[in-house]
Amino acid sequence: MKFLYILVSEEKDIYYEQTLVSVLSLRHYNPDAFVSLLVDDKTDRNLVGNFRAQIKDLVNEYKVVSFDEKISGLARSRLLKTNMRNLLEGDFLYIDGDTAIADKLDLVVDENCDVGAIADLHARENDKYHVKHKKNNRNKQILGFTLSLGDLFFNGGIIFARDTAKAKEFFDKWHELYQSCNTKGIFTDQISFNETNRLLGFPMKELPGEWNCQVREAYNHLYRVKLIYPMLCSAKIIHFFGSGIDGKKEPHPLMRKDFFEQIKKDQMVGEDKLQIIYNAKTAFVGSPKSLDVSVKFPLFFIYRQFPRLCKCLLALKKWMGCP
Repeated sequence: MKFLYILVSEEKDIYYEQTLVSVLSLRHYNPDAFVSLLVDDKTDRNLVGNFRAQIKDLVNEYKVVSFDEKISGLARSRLLKTNMRNLLEGDFLYIDGDTAIADKLDLVVDENCDVGAIADLHARENDKYHVKHKKNNRNKQILGFTLSLGDLFFNGGIIFARDTAKAKEFFDKWHELYQSCNTKGIFTDQISFNETNRLLGFPMKELPGEWNCQVREAYNHLYRVKLIYPMLCSAKIIHFFGSGIDGKKEPHPLMRKDFFEQIKKDQMVGEDKLQIIYNAKTAFVGSPKSLDVSVKFPLFFIYRQFPRLCKCLLALKKWMGCP
């Protein structure tokens, strides 16, 4: 199986640094993995010099796709993603750049799975998340999509795609729907990803949550800790969702924009940064050196909403000699 990344980046953004970090973590745990990288022609032209060209030395397959100069970076990224099945040969696992690999990637997929993904934010059918997700609900109305609250909604950060006619049919429809979304001013790819699944009779299979551990959701909604923390303990891939949200205290360096900006400034990934990347599972503020799945509610999960309280409780716990 190939592990696929897509990179559309200018020198001023941090998408290159994020993707580099994820690839470095993948190589750390999977030194013999076959890694593919899809880029657009503009990105290809700026992947030069000792630092920005480094990623090309870490991959086995590098492919450049050309676009009309007028197409934006955001659209280029999504057009590559929705069409990636037609751009590469062989089965692959697509991985978003805002991730860290935390273990050996030994995914075993059922033979009847042509396309697979993980539930968005680990939410189930008719979950509060879907009911209250105003942006998704508004976009569905604008687009006239037939998604219902009874459908399992998938996250597009990690996608398995087999090299089969059924998978190609799925991606062809997704590519078509995404371009239709663009004409109505909606540029995210996840709603068209899920509408494609519905229109084709729900061919997408659910993969285990530890393959796309969306840990931010446990920090945002503490009632989800009991569901997401066990996934974090056994996580294969941790999905951090970009570089943080303004006004919030981010509990992990890989959720912070300044982590990647420092890498850009240094033009290298230093040893201190590598230790965080290679130990991403336990690099949360207040996290113990090893995670214990038997702990029902680890205190470090309250950091994002209550940073001062979290620091006080963790200091008290340390003073009392608690593990």
